[in-house]
This record gives sequence, structure tokens and C-alpha cells, in this order.
Amino acid sequence: MKVLDRTSDGLKRCYSILLAPSEIEQANLTKLKDVAGKVKLDGFRPGKVPLDVVKRLYGDSLIDEAKKAAMESASRQIFKEENLSISFHFANDIVKEDENGLEFTLKFELIPDFELKDHSSIKLFKYVVDITEDDINKLLDDIRRYKKRWIEDKKSKEVNEGQRIAIDMRLLSQLNKKVSENIEELEITIGDKSLVDDFWKHLIGMKVGEAREFDIQYPKDFSDKNFSGKKLRYSASIKKILKGEEYSLDDEFAKALGYEDFDKLKVWAKSSLTSRYEYMSQEIAKRELLEQMSQMYDFQVPSNMVAIEKSEVERQIKSEAPKYNKEFTPEIAAECLSIAEKRVRLGFIVAAIAKTEKVSVTQKEIAQAIKNVVAMYPGREKEIYSAYNRPEAMNTVVGPILETKVVNLLLSKMDMKEKKCTSEELIAIDEEPFDFFKDDKSGEKKKVAKNSEDKDTAKAEKPKKVTRKKKTED
Repeated sequence: MKVLDRTSDGLKRCYSILLAPSEIEQANLTKLKDVAGKVKLDGFRPGKVPLDVVKRLYGDSLIDEAKKAAMESASRQIFKEENLSISFHFANDIVKEDENGLEFTLKFELIPDFELKDHSSIKLFKYVVDITEDDINKLLDDIRRYKKRWIEDKKSKEVNEGQRIAIDMRLLSQLNKKVSENIEELEITIGDKSLVDDFWKHLIGMKVGEAREFDIQYPKDFSDKNFSGKKLRYSASIKKILKGEEYSLDDEFAKALGYEDFDKLKVWAKSSLTSRYEYMSQEIAKRELLEQMSQMYDFQVPSNMVAIEKSEVERQIKSEAPKYNKEFTPEIAAECLSIAEKRVRLGFIVAAIAKTEKVSVTQKEIAQAIKNVVAMYPGREKEIYSAYNRPEAMNTVVGPILETKVVNLLLSKMDMKEKKCTSEELIAIDEEPFDFFKDDKSGEKKKVAKNSEDKDTAKAEKPKKVTRKKKTED
């Protein structure tokens, strides 16, 4: 092997390399012997197939594989001999092949070399909220409007959207004996989008005592494999129609939620808000720490890693755009690039701190993180587990865990000054940093408040609850 030329552009490197004919021949022979030891052919004992027979049968394809293996081996040898730490992957391209040997290019990007700085200059606040009576009452009022008292509506003549009904259901299609065929007094809300196949639509207009047959199409990824992907026939009869009434903030409401009286419910509400605001304060401190750290560094990062991260940022933002009737503009695309570069740079900083502080991610932590992801996709367990066999996918698991451990370590060493604020101010400060689509009344983009004095920051919208499709028995 001989290096003919080296060129560089920032972190990018390109080597021109020549492999001698003898090296290519040796690679071919190694590949032939490897296949001969594994292939099974009639008339030959396992591992005893002659090399000329293997060459005659698989020659052309093996030659291409041998060349690829020889180039990869030469590339890795160069990385080792020159002590090069490369980013992500490398690429080999054949330039020419003649009597002098095989000439190819090796292209890769280096991992940036930088010195860790003193982070003791970073100043952070620990935001503290004094829970007021208004905060408690607002939380309970939100719950009250969601938690309705359902009573029989004897005046209603037929089923309409927004009502709750009690039905008896019978499965008419044949399934295995383990599946229950009859469901009595099943209560469902007409209009509940979480019900599989929106089967409530078949019940609109029915009267108490009336029965009706209909089909339910279950999705292929349905959690119960007895039902997944199947269209099943049901019959349903209406037992009663219910109407919703709102509770008052009193003992009856508290008991409906499982508490002895309203005072006990308020104690829970205050504890819940305290935990929520402490968590928000901690997350704000983590984000601010990473933001200030990123501003302390300005080294170049590998473009291949930035491209991958940019693609992920764009995917996330594009998925949000339709919710706000917005378009993904070139200006947003440019900002995505900036965000991606910052994220990749922070990844290197976190990794360097982890190495210095001897922080690592255990196999148990990785396994638990993957398990948590798999749990979100019932019926697709094998597919998700298989996806994490790729190094890029594994990095998406290891990276966040390592970042959390490093950030928590740094925060534990910092003397954070407490800062009083209201719940509204904390919510405003906790807004997503990259909020591209939510506009304020003046038509300008919202900006994230950096401290409690940013009074004009609009309140963050409450996230919509995501409900998973559930089977009829639920």
C-alpha cells in the first residue's frame, strides 16, 4: 500500500492510495478460502470444495467483494498508523485499476480537537414558585371541567355526538376461545377519537333498546394480536344514554377523584404543582447550562454529522407545521442548520467532559432506554429492536443518557442562586427554545424568556393529550 496524495479542507480529508497487484491477489485468495470453507456443494465434504470450483462459480462477485475488503483494510491501517480519529464513517471510490495496481480515494472527516474550558463562570438561577391559592384552584378547575359527572338522560331519544352511552356488545366473528365474546354495560363517549376505527359512528341515531350490527377494522399494529389487522363483526344494543354535568369544587368532586374531602384534594394539588414546577425549574437550568456552554466554544464540526442532525431537526419541525397552517420556509431551513451545528458541537463537548469526569453509560441504562422506546410501538417489537443494531441508531440512545448524566454532574457542582417567580413567569421561561410556528398577537415570533423579568413573554400553550387507539373491550 502506498499513499500517493493527501488533501485537506477543514476537518475533511482525502487520500489517494495505491494497492499493489499482489495485495489485490492476496485479498482475492483470502475471500476464496473464506467462501470455500463455508459453501456446501453436492459431491464435496463441507469445507473441502476446491478453490478453482469456488472461483468458477462465484468468481466475479467475490472479486468485487475482495477489492472492497482490501480498500477498507488499507483505510483502517492508515487510521491506525497515523492515529486519526474519524467522524462517523469513511468512503472509498476506485479511481483506476491497471498493471500498477488499484488506485482509490479515501474520504473522511476528523473528529474536532479542542480544549475544554473552565465552566465555573456559568451562572444559573434556580427558579422557585410560591404556590398560591389561585394556582391550586386553577389546576382543580381544569380537572373539574375534564372530569364530568355522568348521569342517565331519560329525556334523550337517540344517541348524539358528545353523549356517553352504556352498551352491550357481542362479537359475531369467530376468534379463539380465549377472547371474550360478550361485553356488558360498556360505557363509551360518542366522538371519542381514541376508540378503534371510530366505531362510535355506527351508534349515532340509535335509541335505547335498539340493536345494530357493524364491522370494526383493527389496525395492523394493534396491541392484541388476536385482533390486529382483522375486520370483525359486532352487534351492539343501547342500554342507556348518559349526559355529562360539571362538578362544583366541593367534597363531592374530591370523593369522585378518590380523596376524603376537598381539603385533602387541595393538599394533593399543591404537592403536584410543587413537583411540576421543581421539575420545570430543573429542566430550565439544564437548557441554560447547555446554551451557555455552547456559546463558550466555536470549533468546526463534521459536516456529515451536521447533515444527519439537520435532517432530524427538519423532520420534527415539518411534522409540526401543518398544526399551525404554516409552511417550512428557507429561513427556517437555515435556522435548522444552525441548530444542528450547535447540537453536534454540544455532543462533542459533553463527550469530552464525560471522558474527563469518567462518566459512562452502562449496558443496563441502554437496554432500559431501548425498552422504553419499544413499549411505545406495540406489535413492532422485533422491528424496533432490530433497528437499534445500527451504530447511528444506538448513538440516539447513548447520546441523551450521557448528556443527562454530565449535565446533572455539572449542576451538582454549581452554586445556583434562587430566584422567585410566579407560575405564569415560569411557564413562559419554560417555553420551547425553537418555537417556529406559534405567533403572538403582534404577528412576531415568540421569544423565549431568559429570566422572570421578561413579563411580556406569552404563556406556553398546553400540549394536546395524545391518546392511543384501544380495543373494544376497553
